[in-house]
Amino acid sequence: MKDVKDLLFKELYPEDRLNPNFRNIANEKLPFARDLIKNWAEGFVDRDYKFVKEFQTTFNSSFWELYLFAALKELGFVVNFNYDRPDFVVEGDNSFLIEATIASHAKDATPEWHKNYSEEELNEWNKEKIVDNATLRLANAFIGKSRKYTDSYKKLTHVKGKPYVIAIAPFDSPYFFLQNHHAFQRVLYGIDRFIAIDWDHQSREILNMIFLEEIEKKTGSKVPLGYFTNPDHSHVSAVIFNNAATFSKVRVMSEDPRITLVQFRRFNDYGTQPFEGVVEKSVFNEHLLDGIVVFHNPYAEIPFDIEEFLHPVIGHYGFDVEKKEFMSDIPHGYIFNRHIMVMDIPEATPEQLRQYRAQLTKDNKPKDTVFPKFHN
Repeated sequence: MKDVKDLLFKELYPEDRLNPNFRNIANEKLPFARDLIKNWAEGFVDRDYKFVKEFQTTFNSSFWELYLFAALKELGFVVNFNYDRPDFVVEGDNSFLIEATIASHAKDATPEWHKNYSEEELNEWNKEKIVDNATLRLANAFIGKSRKYTDSYKKLTHVKGKPYVIAIAPFDSPYFFLQNHHAFQRVLYGIDRFIAIDWDHQSREILNMIFLEEIEKKTGSKVPLGYFTNPDHSHVSAVIFNNAATFSKVRVMSEDPRITLVQFRRFNDYGTQPFEGVVEKSVFNEHLLDGIVVFHNPYAEIPFDIEEFLHPVIGHYGFDVEKKEFMSDIPHGYIFNRHIMVMDIPEATPEQLRQYRAQLTKDNKPKDTVFPKFHN
């Protein structure tokens, strides 16, 4: 029987049944994106013989699983595929479990692959709408997998005594990649935002921290927030999240020779202002694990204290319930978001491409920041 990696792009269904994301990748003339995804899938086992079908017809959840599998391999873990659930049973001296899911768009909402970057659309999907939408969809995804544990997984012998981690990726709106961690901080810790002033490049004054106990749906019903601020979900040890584990990561990390512009925002641990700008891919370094953050549950029955996740590019969040103190350990250079634009110039010579890259990087210098800068 062929490996999953060899079947991923063997189209099994008519064109109209294929997910648009899959169809775009499968129809590309250049093989580089497909080759990298196949590399991620090396060693992956299709336990229920549905994975390839779902990869081709729904795509996002399967893509997220392949990314997680690649990340676990990168960290040196071994996944035991002899168990049919949860998604990843990691064995070894510090064994743990990962259940993977995505926050998808609501039934009557716009799918993430429908976007045109028009001024009208960008005005519609402002930051507030992106974060509010993500808050509802992430909360829904978290609750579903939390209940999955209590309704099913906790009875399994191979689950007992191991940290249970929910890994969630956001694909909930056309511009989901701009939500950063704001929505999930609401969902898990009830933190809406900080009120702060940046006086200069080195001085930031935190004035207040605003909490949000619930959020209202279009129907008028209220969805509670702050699931890690009480013991109701103590069976969930942590949540793994990555706002940057998108197809753009494949583009940036692949050997695709085309000119690719990368717009990015990275954390600056030595100053008040993030690193952001637009550069050409050849001068942009991205690690496979870039963008991963672990939200720890202070009420966890079994804490997620896995040494391998104390990696130089992985972020961590925690919460002191008594002090209502938010704790963060985000590494310098951590990538909050990144999206790309590929410029296909097939007639260009290697020297012309080199000149284009040099000019593009030269023309995109960081803008000066005006202080004081108010954050609300």
